[in-house]
Amino acid sequence: MKTFKTLALAALLGLSAAPALAAPGAPAVAAQQAKGEFVTAHVNGLVCDFCAQSIQKVFKKEAAVKGVHVDLDSGEIHISMKPGQSMDDAAIEKLIRKSGYSLTSIEREAAE
Repeated sequence: MKTFKTLALAALLGLSAAPALAAPGAPAVAAQQAKGEFVTAHVNGLVCDFCAQSIQKVFKKEAAVKGVHVDLDSGEIHISMKPGQSMDDAAIEKLIRKSGYSLTSIEREAAE
């Protein structure tokens, strides 16, 4: 029993020391990737439900995308990425332009 307690304590100490050995900022990046990413694309030309449906159809085909919501009133596309997945700005802009709209800006944040 004493050996088991010693091994358990050693394992616990070893696990708690691992984050301290990682590069600064690495835990924050790992936590963000585990939760996924939330992207807001500001777009010109979104005016109707058909516009929203076409954008949703295009983005839902992407493997990294978890969900898409189009806000016609604000001209924004809200894209939820799957944990550990991402799309670069160029890929997002390409999909928006391919759909017939123009991108004005992109904002990114960690999903909650």
